[in-house]
Amino acid sequence: MNLDLARAALAQAALPNHLEPSFRGARDVLIEFGCAALEIPRRSGLSVHDLLKLAEEAPPSDARRAFAVLLVDALGIPGLLTDRGEAERHTRWFLERALLNPLRRSGYDFGGTAYDRRQALARLHETIDEHLRPLEPSMPRWIHGVGEC
Repeated sequence: MNLDLARAALAQAALPNHLEPSFRGARDVLIEFGCAALEIPRRSGLSVHDLLKLAEEAPPSDARRAFAVLLVDALGIPGLLTDRGEAERHTRWFLERALLNPLRRSGYDFGGTAYDRRQALARLHETIDEHLRPLEPSMPRWIHGVGEC
């Protein structure tokens, strides 16, 4: 599954005027994409929390990172994911490992309180694409004699 398509499906399923106010459709998008990204067979009764526990142990990969980005988008939708208890800790733990460098680039406080870290992750959907872009050279190419003046 394509991340851009999954993001669009998540946004569509989470619309306030959507017929499913329980966010079941949005959670299904997360589960479907997560299972595909982590190469986990989809089974009946699998929740986002269950998937996150499995994702924590998955080896680093582009697909795992894409799932983390989709999860960041989901955190930007109030009420979609739980923001308390064990499920929240698993979400935070997974994102802190799967998106380590983008979180560092965003100024994320890894040593902050659970509340502050939760709030930072909830706002991250606004800037995540910026933090995923490759770093640009800090010195212009012409200084190194590579590019034009």
